[in-house]
Amino acid sequence: MFLIIVLFIIGFVLITKGADIFINCTVEIGRRTNISEIVLGATIVSFATTLPEFTVSVFASLDGHTTMSMGNAVGSIICNTGLALGLVVSLSPFKVDRDMFVHRAVLLILSLVVFLVLGIDGEIGRGDSAILLLMFAYYMYSNYKGVKNPKGIKSREIMGRYSRHLKRNENKINVEFCIKDIIRIGSLFIIGLIMMIIGSRLLINSGVKIAIFMGIPHAIVSLTVIALGTSLPELVSSLTAIRKNHHSISVGNIIGANTLNLLCVIGVSAIPNRLPILSQNRLLDFPFMILLIFILVIPTLLKNKMYRIQGIAMLSTYIIYLGTLYVMYII
Repeated sequence: MFLIIVLFIIGFVLITKGADIFINCTVEIGRRTNISEIVLGATIVSFATTLPEFTVSVFASLDGHTTMSMGNAVGSIICNTGLALGLVVSLSPFKVDRDMFVHRAVLLILSLVVFLVLGIDGEIGRGDSAILLLMFAYYMYSNYKGVKNPKGIKSREIMGRYSRHLKRNENKINVEFCIKDIIRIGSLFIIGLIMMIIGSRLLINSGVKIAIFMGIPHAIVSLTVIALGTSLPELVSSLTAIRKNHHSISVGNIIGANTLNLLCVIGVSAIPNRLPILSQNRLLDFPFMILLIFILVIPTLLKNKMYRIQGIAMLSTYIIYLGTLYVMYII
């Protein structure tokens, strides 16, 4: 047990330091390219931090553990929104870029509605997977447009500014596009990501063993510890982002990660085997997932800001969800 606790601590240190490096690199990418932080959060950060959910769900499906694939993806959405973003907003409320937020929030809501409609028959099959992955392709294209035209500036205008910049600095090295800088930033970015993934795996494995040693039932372990473990990159990177005063990366990260879980993680996981939707998913997991997403989206759309009370509501909803799970499986 001592070794397990040591591995748990090592995992925590790795993921915390990895997130610090990861966010620093993301911020530097945004500074050099003039890409909005919420776009960076919804693209680079969310793609990277969703890797644990993707690997766990896909390999679980390949091994025939299809309920774990669905539970991990949905549980991660609940954890991302209720715990990660709820904690972030409770600690530090912030304003959002309305145009960027609206576009990504609408895509998230649309993805949620399509997923729920596809699951009416009680499963997500290969045909449903094709629809989800087509939506994922559109999501990718939409984000590509956001990166190509940062902050709504037209490409022609960007090129004009860049050309004038080159003329003014024709005798200087263009620092923004220096090969050495690209290699340095890219290397650190990958190192930070690897540290977060390894740290997550250590935390999941040791956390599950500690929970089982304490007598916590397997059902609750899979719905909480594993979902929390795969969501740790989102949680730690979001907390690191607000510590560095880059709030938009946090909300972009969570919205992007939730959309990826619905479209990509579930979509790819349904290819090897059909993913069944259990009665618990319908009666408990889905309602809490929908409630949390609406607490995130609706007030923010109305006020262009995320308030502390909103964060507390998300965090409280997550705690109620955990309490309900406890009641269902213990009492």
